[in-house]
Formats: sequence, structure tokens, C-alpha cells
Amino acid sequence: MRFAGNLNPRSPLRRDPNYPFALGSMYDLVKAQYPFREDLEASRAPLEVLPYVVRHRFRPSESKWPVLQLGPGVATVNLVRPYSWNRLREAAEFLRANLLAAYGGSIPPLDYCALRYRNAVPFEFTRSSIIEFLPSSLNSRIDLPAHIPGFPASSASPTSLILAVTYDLAEPKGTGRIQLGTGNGQAPDITPTADQPSELLLWDIEVTSGGRDAPPVNDPAGFSKWLDDAHAVIHEWFFSLIDGVLFREYSKK
Repeated sequence: MRFAGNLNPRSPLRRDPNYPFALGSMYDLVKAQYPFREDLEASRAPLEVLPYVVRHRFRPSESKWPVLQLGPGVATVNLVRPYSWNRLREAAEFLRANLLAAYGGSIPPLDYCALRYRNAVPFEFTRSSIIEFLPSSLNSRIDLPAHIPGFPASSASPTSLILAVTYDLAEPKGTGRIQLGTGNGQAPDITPTADQPSELLLWDIEVTSGGRDAPPVNDPAGFSKWLDDAHAVIHEWFFSLIDGVLFREYSKK
């Protein structure tokens, strides 16, 4: 789960000239709760070479969550485990307040603000049919013409999938996006084992508000309302997708 905001620096080159000063202040402000600092490889590059790239992370302790991330023109909160909406919301509000203080009370206008949930479930898509899995487990259906893939294919099942749909939203104003895709890796909420499948079905649900629709970072109440409205959309979409087999499986954990 990730909350992210991209700052829009006022300079003609859209750089963030106050970032070096804000970074030092930010660490002083958050170190009581996030004392473990990680300097990423990107922090070694000149600011003008890698703008809008996270350079530093702040954690409660090594490998613990949530994680605050900061770079020139970008700030995020990431949370994996143990997850709760209240924890993520509290961390996002903590980031907003301390980022505002680090920038001397005036954050540059936001390009956009996004709340994203990344979900993963083990699924061996090279051996099983993703076309059959989607309606049985995610209440989603893909219908292709009868002759696809047809006789040239060695198998009737796709070997990979990427599907994205975007909707305009009224509350919060912005867009909502769902992306389904196959991939390889380790599902973040599953303890790795020797026989753990590396093939996954991933689905992201993201709400983004940009420009004039971006939440007011100088207004705590308005910012919190945006978080709750964005979460309400994602909550509804997530449970609509997993209703059935996956919901029963998750309920056992």
C-alpha cells in the first residue's frame, strides 16, 4: 500500500531548490518515530540528474514499516505489514505535517497525489489459464474472438497478461485505475518457502488527483478528507474483485 505525492517546484526547470535544506529538517522532525535512515543509491547522483526520484528512506527500525520516502519533488509513505488503514492514514498525515514544517510552512503545489494498493496472489499462469482464473477468483472476465489464439498457437492459454482500466471520479475528483498483470516475485504478505510459486497475479488499484483537484496539503482537514474518499473508492473496488473464493481464503488468515 502506498501513498505518494509529487511536488511541483516553482522554478522554470521544475526543480526543487529547497530540497537539500528540507531533507535535514525532515530528519530532525521525524527521527523520534522514524530514526532508521537509509540513503539510496540515487542519493549519490546530482539533483539535476535524477529529479522526482526517491533518495532517502526513514523507518521506525531496520526493515520495519511504515516507510517514509523523500526525494527532490517527491514524497511517499509505504506500508506492507502489519497493515491497517488507520496506520497508513496516520503515517500519511504525519508525512504531510512534517513535510510542511521541513519546507518552512509552504510546500510547492502538488502535481498529483495518489493512493495505491498493490495486491498479489500466487498463480502459475504459464501452467494454468488466466482467462479462467479471472472470472472464478476476481469476478472479471475477458472475452476474445473464437479464433484467438487459433491454430497457430501451441496453447489456448495466454502466457502473460496486462490489463488496465481508468475511470473518472466525482469523489474525490480525479481518476481511479485498476491494473491486472502477471509477474514473477514474492507476494509481500506470504512467508517465503522453498515451494512457494514465483509466478503471481498482481492487481493494483490507484486513485489519483492532480492539478486543481490535488488535495490541499496546507489544510489538514481537507487533506484527511481526500485520504478517506480515495480509500473508500479503493475499498469498494477491492472487495468487489475478491468477493467469493479469495474473500473466503483471506478470511481464514
